[in-house]
Amino acid sequence: MEGMSSTSLTSKVKSDFPCRTTSSCSAKFNKFGVKNRSYGFKYTRNSTAVREVMEQLQTFFDSDAMKRHIQELADYPESSLPTHFDARLKWPHCPSISRIPNQGGCGSCYAVAAAGVASDRACIHSNGTFRASLSEEDILGCCEVCGNCYGGDPLKALVYWVNQGVVTGGRDGCRPYSFDISCGVPCSPQTFFEAEKSRTCIKRCQNIYYQNRYDDDKHFASLAYSLYPRSMTITDSDAKDVERAKVPTIIGHFNSTANPPLSLEQIRTILKKEISLYGPTTMAFPVPEEFLHYSTGVFRPAEGFQSRIVYWHVVRLIGWGQDDDGSHYWLAVNSFGEHWGDSGEKRSTCCPRILCGDAILW
Repeated sequence: MEGMSSTSLTSKVKSDFPCRTTSSCSAKFNKFGVKNRSYGFKYTRNSTAVREVMEQLQTFFDSDAMKRHIQELADYPESSLPTHFDARLKWPHCPSISRIPNQGGCGSCYAVAAAGVASDRACIHSNGTFRASLSEEDILGCCEVCGNCYGGDPLKALVYWVNQGVVTGGRDGCRPYSFDISCGVPCSPQTFFEAEKSRTCIKRCQNIYYQNRYDDDKHFASLAYSLYPRSMTITDSDAKDVERAKVPTIIGHFNSTANPPLSLEQIRTILKKEISLYGPTTMAFPVPEEFLHYSTGVFRPAEGFQSRIVYWHVVRLIGWGQDDDGSHYWLAVNSFGEHWGDSGEKRSTCCPRILCGDAILW
């Protein structure tokens, strides 16, 4: 899939903050998808473990490596950013960027996107010598603080990669993805209950994988970070009073010294610099019903989409471009398999909010 054109595997999402709703839509829609329902899934949150994650994120952000990273972003000339960018074309030696995953009947988008970003950046950092896929199954089963089949946090998954390491995945790797993908395109959240029952941490490689033992197959990053301002819930899941703490972020850092505050265009520029210099990031956003039915073209939610939000979703951001009318879009790889959208891509002129932008450094 190397050298693939920018319209064959991803999707386009408009990057306005806030989203500009519109009743027009240039995307075709498929027959799959679910109607808006209340899926109030919960998972156990350990406040001690989450506080440790927050402390680690602050340590990462205060490190010399992050200071160098931020300076490189500041020094990179905006004039060097192209109108269109596709990470698959810049790094054709990294096949993971072109892979279209399928999360199937488990709400594991956070783990799938995080493992994808980890695989992409590992390959980019190694100049193509590391070409394996890292295991979303390993994150999903063994990272207790990250989430489960009802959802989770990609940033916590990347912190887990730094601390505990992640083994190889894919069909032929140490821990392949085991959840059912025959339940639809995409699968209904109703299937997540059964998937959660089978979710478990298995610290051994599949029988056909003979390259390494589980512990020897671990791969690590040096630090994890967030790009876009966000917070993290600290309190236990059964606590009456909810405590949230702000995560240190790159855009937050630049915004702290900006007067006036960063504009939408300046925020967009920082995100573009990050992707063009270091590779894909995660992107989280609330999904309206029509997104699940998306087929091809540029996705534009109809007016009033806020009342049709089904759940939050995480994808992998690999580039950007301009539509025929000059509007900006983000190029993202979804996790609904190759039969959804533009062979797994999403092109949208309106992502209601772009959050997280989580990534790693080696």
